[in-house]
Amino acid sequence: MRPLIFFILLFAWVSACAPASQKHRKRHRNTYPFDQQAQKRQSKPSKPKATFPDQDPVLRGSIRSSLLPTILNKNDQSLMILINAGKYLSSGKTQNEKPSSSEFINLAGFYIDRTEITVAQFRKYQPKYNEKVFTGGKDCPDCPAMGINWIQASKYCRWAGKRLPQEEEWEAAARGVTNFSYPWGEVFQPSRANLFGEKDGHLFSAPVGYFKSGASPSGVMDMAGNVWEWVDTKKSERVQPATRIVKGGGWTSDKEQARISFRNHVDLKMENPTFGFRCAKSLNK
Repeated sequence: MRPLIFFILLFAWVSACAPASQKHRKRHRNTYPFDQQAQKRQSKPSKPKATFPDQDPVLRGSIRSSLLPTILNKNDQSLMILINAGKYLSSGKTQNEKPSSSEFINLAGFYIDRTEITVAQFRKYQPKYNEKVFTGGKDCPDCPAMGINWIQASKYCRWAGKRLPQEEEWEAAARGVTNFSYPWGEVFQPSRANLFGEKDGHLFSAPVGYFKSGASPSGVMDMAGNVWEWVDTKKSERVQPATRIVKGGGWTSDKEQARISFRNHVDLKMENPTFGFRCAKSLNK
């Protein structure tokens, strides 16, 4: 009798314990300890948020809207855009000439400043430079350097490890491989450049790069309006005249003078308030 009672008690004990053990094992398989859950969540790499270097506004906008590749010139911190080697339209006229026959010429690749040289940049070269005589007494460090003659512009570019662009290079940067009359296209649009009048919002000069919709196909800014820009001419054994060419028109210019093909011959020592410049750089330098 005692063995029978012992067997019944043993069977009841095993029956009561078995379900609890099975439930425990199932629950253990389907759950994670807290530290394992945290590890699983952290195992998925999170996408880094897009950030942008804390740079000055002009440079920050330059990088966003310019075509690559670009370089940052060490000496004056100007952003320069690459103009690839190739065939480019070359044309020109002066105030008293009819348009000349256009032709395509081969150009080696080069870099050109994305914007005109600013007051702040020029002041590093010439600390006594004062733009207030051209801005109604207001500070404008991001405005183009104004009242600059060809000699000063040429010396600045050499100081910065660059040079003035050749006229053909300037046109290639303004037009790209197109045959546009203006940097943005064939039709004149006054809202895309700082030219004569107040419709563009600026009676005098504007900060460089302000008219982003007026950029050239290569991403070069202000190739029409703001300030006339000095260019260089091909070297010749002949005696050079005391004149040089400015291109692009300034804030007092009309739409004809703002054409890429327009050539304005002026005294190389002239310090007109609407005269400024930008620099270029050969690829092998």
